[in-house]
Amino acid sequence: MRTTIKDIANFTGFSVTTVSLVLNNKANRIPQSTRNAILDAAEELNYHPNQVAVGLVKKRTQTIGLIISDVSNVFFSTLAKGVEDTCRKQGWNLILCNTNDKHERDLSYIQVLADKGVDGIIFCMARDSDKKRAQESIELLEKLKISFVMIDRYVEASVCSSVIVNHRQGGYIATHYLLEQGHRKIGCVTGPAELEDSKERLLGYCKALKEYGIPYDERLVFEGNYDRESGKNAVEYFYSHGLEIDSIFAFNDMSAYGVYNGLKEYGLSVPDDISVVGYDDIFFSEILDTPLTTIRQPVYEMGVEGMKLLLNEVESTNHIKKCITFQPEIIIRESVKDVRR
Repeated sequence: MRTTIKDIANFTGFSVTTVSLVLNNKANRIPQSTRNAILDAAEELNYHPNQVAVGLVKKRTQTIGLIISDVSNVFFSTLAKGVEDTCRKQGWNLILCNTNDKHERDLSYIQVLADKGVDGIIFCMARDSDKKRAQESIELLEKLKISFVMIDRYVEASVCSSVIVNHRQGGYIATHYLLEQGHRKIGCVTGPAELEDSKERLLGYCKALKEYGIPYDERLVFEGNYDRESGKNAVEYFYSHGLEIDSIFAFNDMSAYGVYNGLKEYGLSVPDDISVVGYDDIFFSEILDTPLTTIRQPVYEMGVEGMKLLLNEVESTNHIKKCITFQPEIIIRESVKDVRR
């Protein structure tokens, strides 16, 4: 049974008012010896304040919600770690919600977190959220008057505070590197077409091709789902349609792992037969049999900055929306062959 202030008062012989003033660290003229006795009793009786009651008084629960789309994806678990570590350092609590990339669960968890009285939400939208669905989520958050920050997936960064990566630059860097190594027939495994980050990476891909005078060929672009299966399906698509490719740019590392599996089933090796570039630089990419060249997103740091941004939103009366944009970088490993030689 939870120890109460009244229990400590009975234990020490001091009044409930005196105990309350000490434990809530309110200004008073209570002697230090009395304060020490109360604090020692609180420790001995394992006293912890009732956060619900504290929240009612302070109109704040010191709790935030984190809605992520797929906790089994290392990208999102790393992001969550960045958020949680920052949360704990600041003395806040975290409620984690996993939606399995379902928009309906986005809406459900927003309402659940609101009902639990969280002070704010860090929101990574489900991948089936098109512009209309994304707006539906945002309108619900605004209706519930909850401070929120969007990380990674977004529709229009200007409508709310957000933490994103310059994905157009990332798509450009990945494609440009393949072109530099002499590749000219670059297959592409995108994310869902309606997601802004996938659109931006594709624009970067197109920009690099244009610089090299290579026409865009829509047949070489396979719409994936940011999962391993879609990478494998992309390989099946390219070869079953007789499309000639010398390399593949996968829009995330999970898809790239699927590409590896698919190529293996065709008896092809990376990079001797096909070069592959991924996107994210999650942990497993450097320990593959053929370590993956990939575009690094500073995922942990994105979680840290997202939490800092949300705390600023919660604690500040200045509600100016802010967008933090990280710049991607290429991590060169062994999955790309230089075919110029």
